[in-house]
Amino acid sequence: MTDKPCAFCEAYKTHCQVDAITDRYQDKEEREQYGKHMRDYTVALVQHHWYKKLGKRSAGRSTDYRNKGLGFKLNFCPECGRRIGK
Repeated sequence: MTDKPCAFCEAYKTHCQVDAITDRYQDKEEREQYGKHMRDYTVALVQHHWYKKLGKRSAGRSTDYRNKGLGFKLNFCPECGRRIGK
């Protein structure tokens, strides 16, 4: 087994790094007015639609966020199974 992260874990790590940088530059007035900017990573089932004869995968998509539209907390990587978060 390799220690190299899978593509999903790499993307997740990049998002977390960008979020950390964004948080550092949150305006002081904005923070006082709204509080700290928070985010959740959730699981969604994305369904892509297309027509076989057209061959393009750009006809549309639908996203299903179960749990009353909020989605479920992302605890494990769907690609490699590693635990995500704290």
